[in-house]
Amino acid sequence: MRIQAEPVFLRLSTPFRIAHGTSTERNNVLVHVDSGVGVAAITPYYPAQVPDVLAYVCDQRTQQALDTDIRFIEDILDALPEGPAPARAAIEIALHDLWAQTLGQPLYRLWGLNPARAPYSTFTISMAEENEFRQRVQEAARYPLLKIKLGTGTLEGDEALVRMAREESNARLCVDANAAWTVDQAAEIIPRLAAYDLMFIEQPLARHDITGWHTLARRLPAGMPPLIADESIHDSRDILPLHGAADGINIKLAKCGGLREARRMIALARTLGMKVMLGCMIESTVGVTAAAHLAPLVDFADLDGFLTVTNDPYEGGVIWDNGRLHLPDAPGLGVHRHSQEHA
Repeated sequence: MRIQAEPVFLRLSTPFRIAHGTSTERNNVLVHVDSGVGVAAITPYYPAQVPDVLAYVCDQRTQQALDTDIRFIEDILDALPEGPAPARAAIEIALHDLWAQTLGQPLYRLWGLNPARAPYSTFTISMAEENEFRQRVQEAARYPLLKIKLGTGTLEGDEALVRMAREESNARLCVDANAAWTVDQAAEIIPRLAAYDLMFIEQPLARHDITGWHTLARRLPAGMPPLIADESIHDSRDILPLHGAADGINIKLAKCGGLREARRMIALARTLGMKVMLGCMIESTVGVTAAAHLAPLVDFADLDGFLTVTNDPYEGGVIWDNGRLHLPDAPGLGVHRHSQEHA
């Protein structure tokens, strides 16, 4: 099989501000394996960057792993070398796309999944000054689920954003602190935020503070919204240490290294009685659609990372209908090159 890598520079319609910083563009790398396509979503606050992805694609061991009939996709995945998670995810996505194309079915159908079971996706509102934030919430008021990014630097500022969102919208709310709080801060603000009837609270603590997660779980009163681990969970090896502290996990293909590891994580989390969320980075339709093929297996979806991209090179795939996810019927992922090249 022939493999090619294609760096792309995605531009955003609005600045995306979270606790880690503000972005107006993001890098992705499209990976093509014959007619299959995958994507590596590059995130500034994770170590793997574009050169790392290109090096993995060009690695002789990667090339050798692809010298197998696509019908035996598990053999190919077993042969792929260790490497940066976004790079491996891109190749895995492309291989699954090609595999399902070869068999003439959408990927989710080959897994025996019912697309009607996909949960609604949240729509993310990033941090902004009051007037701009209120306007963004008003513009998104028609969506049933809104995720509010927190991490303003003060607990008062964070609660103010949730309060404004509740004043401007009747949507169900959830929040993502992106690791912005200490244990003491989280223990103080989470009961206050619970009054806004939140669906969940994502990543309250620093990524590596596993002890802090368990301390926080002991300090919080009963009846709090579920705590979902994102930055603290990269792959299946990270789940057991958080069992009993986090109520659920957020799986992202670019974090865990691909669709097979994502399915492994779902199975382990279910075994442990944990909730499962499926997320994405800011990325092309290719990556969001690949994740959406797993959506019937999860409780929560946050698959809106392509909606503010103004120059996505691909189209088709998952249809985002006011948060409702419609999976494609076309073979493979169901995506295709954009009919018009963007300037």
